[in-house]
Amino acid sequence: MRHCAWVLIGLALAAPAAAQDSSRQVWVTQSGSGEIVSGRIVDLSAESLTLLTADQRRVEVPIDRLLRIETRGDSLKNGAAIGALIAGGLVALGCGQAGGGGACVTATVLDAGLGALIGAGVDALNGGRSTLYSRPAGTPAGRTAAVHLKWKF
Repeated sequence: MRHCAWVLIGLALAAPAAAQDSSRQVWVTQSGSGEIVSGRIVDLSAESLTLLTADQRRVEVPIDRLLRIETRGDSLKNGAAIGALIAGGLVALGCGQAGGGGACVTATVLDAGLGALIGAGVDALNGGRSTLYSRPAGTPAGRTAAVHLKWKF
């Protein structure tokens, strides 16, 4: 059992430690065509976003055509929260039907912590995409969205 706990802790801590800089790969979705361009951000100005693709092409996307920017990685918080709720909730439900007591509170808290570790570990292995920028609803495609550019870091 002790070895299992160390493995789960190791999985939870194995999340990719990517610095929040422009050297990460991003996926840019353009409005209109819905075309997705993948690459690394080279330049960002009030007029355009320039990417360097894997085949070393420079692609310039006008800001008013920018719909969404995504990067690899996902916050582990939601996985930990879901794991804690499921594990802690199941133990609390079982203890509640068995009559409750002080031991149930301790068991619920411990199992919620273990569930959080498992959930964070599963989330770390998932490797989904996180949205860095999304055009606010109601912003027309033809209007310059540079004022509305809000990065989520």
